[in-house]
Amino acid sequence: MSIYELRKMNKEGTVFNAKDTFYTGEYAEQHMSMYLESHIVVDENGRHRNRYRLHSDKPTSIETALSYDINCPKCGSRLKQIGRCLNAHDLGLYKCPVCDKY
Repeated sequence: MSIYELRKMNKEGTVFNAKDTFYTGEYAEQHMSMYLESHIVVDENGRHRNRYRLHSDKPTSIETALSYDINCPKCGSRLKQIGRCLNAHDLGLYKCPVCDKY
């Protein structure tokens, strides 16, 4: 599991760049307003894939969470949301369509 700090890339605060950190999940939860947490999953072909869960310290509506564009921490392309929000703080699950091709 890796933690990625999100940095705003526009004035509206809807486009984010993900920056690698050495933070633990506990530290990120206490000190960061928004971050991605990576999870490794095994696909149907036995390949390991990265998935990213978006977390927010402030309660966030589903509509607001859907408006975010997040760049992949590995390749920089846009992540695609593939899973729904778990609650107001544990938001969508994302994957990178470019990294998943390989």
